[in-house]
Amino acid sequence: MIKLITFDLDDTLWDNMPVLIRAEQKAWKRLNDYWPETHKRLDPKSVFEYRLKIREQRPELKYRLTELRHYSIKKILQVCNCPASKAEQIADDLMQEFLDWRHEVKCFPEVQPVLSYLSSKYRIGAVTNGNVDVSRLSVSEYFDFSLKGEDFDSIKPEPTLFLKALELANVAPEETLHVGDCLKADVAGAGALGIKTAWFNPQDKELPEGANPDYVIRSLTGVLRILNTSEDTPLTESA
Repeated sequence: MIKLITFDLDDTLWDNMPVLIRAEQKAWKRLNDYWPETHKRLDPKSVFEYRLKIREQRPELKYRLTELRHYSIKKILQVCNCPASKAEQIADDLMQEFLDWRHEVKCFPEVQPVLSYLSSKYRIGAVTNGNVDVSRLSVSEYFDFSLKGEDFDSIKPEPTLFLKALELANVAPEETLHVGDCLKADVAGAGALGIKTAWFNPQDKELPEGANPDYVIRSLTGVLRILNTSEDTPLTESA
């Protein structure tokens, strides 16, 4: 019997690419407001490549998305002749603005009613590789807890976040359903621990050979259908 349902966030509860693109564009514009020389010497592509280079140089930041971006902003400013102390302050301010833009998400229409219903019957958790703070979302009231990869120096499909979710809810893997859009991070990661998995597949993509979610759903309303089936009998159900 399912007692805990965990959800991935980005691209499962909302379409994340438009959010990131908009946030990146605003951050690039603000960087010019703070220190115009950055736009004279760099462009968005080179800034992105510089951030990738820093990630290679600082492997300890691999999972810490917020810290990596903050450090990258500071180093980019210094490359553009910004004094270290000022670069630190700008990085602090711009990072806070970026996080504000990062949280300007619009959940899919079915998310709120589905979570509202599920939260009245099950423990609900968020398990994400991203840096979204659930408490800042319009649907925050429906979550019992939220786990971010950067807080544990580990990301899905590694087992750390899933094991922590089981610990927090005091449930067994077979009493848990994880819902997510990524076959590797969500389905393979959770499935390896014996957690039941629902692959969120809104575009109705073909299931690749070797992938084995317990369920396939095209909308989060599919979770409701899953739970109305015999929970002891895994199946693939489109919704």
